[in-house]
Amino acid sequence: MLRSAAPLIAVALALAGAAAAQTPGAQTPPAPVVTATPTGADLNISPRRVTFDATQRAASVYVFNQGDAPATYTVELIDRVMSPDGQIRAVADAPDAPRSPSAMDLIQYTPRRVTLQPKESQVIRVRVRPPEAPGEYRTHLTVTALPPETTGFTAEQAAENNPNGVALQITALFSVSIPLIVREGAVDARAAVENARLLPAAEGAPNGAVSLDLVRLGANSVYGDVQIRAGTGADEHVVGQVRGIAVYPEIERRTVVAPLAMPVAAGEPVRVVYVDDDANAGTVLGSAPASR
Repeated sequence: MLRSAAPLIAVALALAGAAAAQTPGAQTPPAPVVTATPTGADLNISPRRVTFDATQRAASVYVFNQGDAPATYTVELIDRVMSPDGQIRAVADAPDAPRSPSAMDLIQYTPRRVTLQPKESQVIRVRVRPPEAPGEYRTHLTVTALPPETTGFTAEQAAENNPNGVALQITALFSVSIPLIVREGAVDARAAVENARLLPAAEGAPNGAVSLDLVRLGANSVYGDVQIRAGTGADEHVVGQVRGIAVYPEIERRTVVAPLAMPVAAGEPVRVVYVDDDANAGTVLGSAPASR
């Protein structure tokens, strides 16, 4: 699931007021007054992803307004691509990046715009028709919070704060996006762990971290949890974990850095385990020892 915090942020600029006309000898107008307002930070979606196949052609996605004020949301499909560092961007923002076949034409959904009261939820019903050719298709269901009608200020209000200049109202429109994956035919979801190594303590990872590459071996995407385990045999225990890590078909590998939740003793063996949370939940997709 892609949240605005990881970041899909749309920015709207509302111009209120006008710059003073420039005449010879006129003073330079003051700098613009800028105010910022976040919109939709209380938006949430469940589940995190939906996979369709021959046994499942329909699904329900729940949109939640967890805030204290009414909110209106748009619902749309946007094709996105993953880069080797795990970042997900809209295809329009990465026209030269490799991409997977789009599922946009295979999917129908309703509604496309909803208004929710505080703590209220709405079901988005999604249906898919089977593609003609086997393979994996993907698009992303994206829900965006719209600014309330009261967002911004009037020209008179702007003039009070900056009578000879320009006032800008910046509104961050938060979005939440989940992948909709359509699979037709046999599924080949395999992976490996490579280049795992321990990293020293740093800001944001006071106990250290492990850097690794997740390598997609099959034709399909993989999705699961990265676990960092220390010790051996019955004494092996999880010292770090990153949930919900995917490698999509448009890339062969992605780099992951997993912070440790607790320190690892000197000389204690450490290994990385990638556990499936998709077609074969609980299956180990790949593992490798971490070097020091």
